[in-house]
Amino acid sequence: MVYVQDLPCPAFLGGKQKQAGENFLDGQRDMARIVLPVLALTVFLLTLAGASYASASDHSELLRYEVTWNGNKAGHGDITTKKDTKRVNVIVHAVSDGFLKTLVEIWSSVQATFAANTFRPEFYRFHLKSNVLRQESVDLIFDHNTKMVQVNKQSGEERESRSEKFTGLYDPVTAIFLLRSQKDFNKPLYVDIFDGKDRSRLFVQPVGADHVKIKAGLHQALCLDLSLVKLGGDKKEIAKGRLWISDDHRRIPLLLTSSPIVGTIRFELIHAQL
Repeated sequence: MVYVQDLPCPAFLGGKQKQAGENFLDGQRDMARIVLPVLALTVFLLTLAGASYASASDHSELLRYEVTWNGNKAGHGDITTKKDTKRVNVIVHAVSDGFLKTLVEIWSSVQATFAANTFRPEFYRFHLKSNVLRQESVDLIFDHNTKMVQVNKQSGEERESRSEKFTGLYDPVTAIFLLRSQKDFNKPLYVDIFDGKDRSRLFVQPVGADHVKIKAGLHQALCLDLSLVKLGGDKKEIAKGRLWISDDHRRIPLLLTSSPIVGTIRFELIHAQL
């Protein structure tokens, strides 16, 4: 339900005594410990940037985004959405690029399936691979009869499986599509999210009508401020950003900016196949 109103840091790499010539690799790893949380956030934000919603019963869409970090090319990603009368299937692919790829190669993907009319989540999978750090994966399988979600996680060779109750929670992709389906962006909104690790709340605050210039040209847009806050404990803010969506019935995300940890990340739409 939309109410009116993610990813761990990489694990420690240790163990063996240093060998000659390992200092450079250690430097790459140190940098990766800074970069990987940013890229993990990037995958989530890229999903957010690419989540548009069409009301047609059968629909296919491809959106392509370029990611820059402090003005330097850092990655790119595609979001493919296929919708029929029963389900919506979303696949997100994102990879490091440009200067970031010289520090660490990262490949990530997100898959999600949810009910087309009710937005009830059915399946969610996040997978991240790196040439420096161990791979991470999370699977969520939702059972609406028992109100339980099966969580399967893997971090390197470590595996974990558990089930837990869920009420009013959505996986990150379904949550974003639920928000994107809203017709009225004149009032603040929020939705609660579960990614298999943390529970968080995404707040959406309308800013107003605007014009935004991207590589595809100048567009009329609606501007929204975003804030992702961890639920429980100190309610720490995980991420914040500003999103511009097209001011038409398609609500295509055009530009997303965020400033996590250091610098500014910019997600810009460079291609749309609607």
